[in-house]
Amino acid sequence: MGYLESFHADKSLIEDLILIPGAPGYEDRVRNYIYEIASKYGRVEKDAMGNLLLRLPGRGEGTILLAAHMDEIALVVTGIEDNGLLAFRKLGGIDDSILPARHVLVHGSQGPVPGVIGAEPPHLRMVRGEDRNRVKPWYELRIDIGADSKDEAIEMGVGVLDQVTFKKHISYLGNGRYISTRGLDDRAGCAALVELARLIGSGVVEPRPDVVIAWTVQEEIGLMGARALARRLQPDLFIAIDTTTCCHPSITGGLKLGNGPLLRALDNSYIAPPSLVKNLYKTVTSKGIPLQVASAGGGTDAGAFHVTGVPSIAVSAPTQYTHSLTEKMHLGDYENWVRALAAIVEAGVES
Repeated sequence: MGYLESFHADKSLIEDLILIPGAPGYEDRVRNYIYEIASKYGRVEKDAMGNLLLRLPGRGEGTILLAAHMDEIALVVTGIEDNGLLAFRKLGGIDDSILPARHVLVHGSQGPVPGVIGAEPPHLRMVRGEDRNRVKPWYELRIDIGADSKDEAIEMGVGVLDQVTFKKHISYLGNGRYISTRGLDDRAGCAALVELARLIGSGVVEPRPDVVIAWTVQEEIGLMGARALARRLQPDLFIAIDTTTCCHPSITGGLKLGNGPLLRALDNSYIAPPSLVKNLYKTVTSKGIPLQVASAGGGTDAGAFHVTGVPSIAVSAPTQYTHSLTEKMHLGDYENWVRALAAIVEAGVES
């Protein structure tokens, strides 16, 4: 693995993927971007669900399928009111407390339309005698695009079922050690698999089993893309490439940003075979790559394959502030994430 010691994160790749809008069910622009790169390294196909798959032959037996999801938590327009305000619903696990006072982009027929989710000032709540600390539920909120009427909103190209994404700002913290933004879940995973495809396609990494790399759809609303894949593919090993929320002593134990990627041994959707966890840990750490082992909350695409009997696990990068606008990841963990995946496909670990 010495040839990977010089591998460094391609920040432009990560940033490009983060800034492309891709709500659940609206992943086409993300998919098109990845397709342009992945098609240089092998045969790429899009299935009926919208998943993108790249097949890369190995030098031995068996198949490993690795998948990262392209979608992000987002909103969708459900109605345009007479006053020009937009009603919406959530797509994915969004805490209502992060919605007020947010800048958003409504992706309409004429391009992105800037909007804001208004926040009522405490001055007015006091006048009405309301609880100033009450969190308004999403269905009481509206998106303001500056239209004074329904007709004006329509003229601006906004319509029902347009996807709405949060306006994103990318910050590098700690003298560049950390990246913080909305969308690391899971565009960082998408980027990691693009990097793996590049390493395999260029001959730097030589996998033992056949490798199928998938970029899946609609993970945030119930692993829908992975479920579709699981109905027709039965790899010898499935690995979800996703972020893992850090850090809670009772759920994630000693998991810490900067200490390497992790084997997500169990979460709310699966429990990985203990022998698989041990074998993968040995495979990766024997190459001098730091690796953590942790449990997690929530779920990943691994849950979709786990229930079909395929040995499944998530290999993750620890991330703070998940499902917010300030998700935070250590770039060293990202780089070791790619190195760990390279070690796994080269070894062809058995479960």
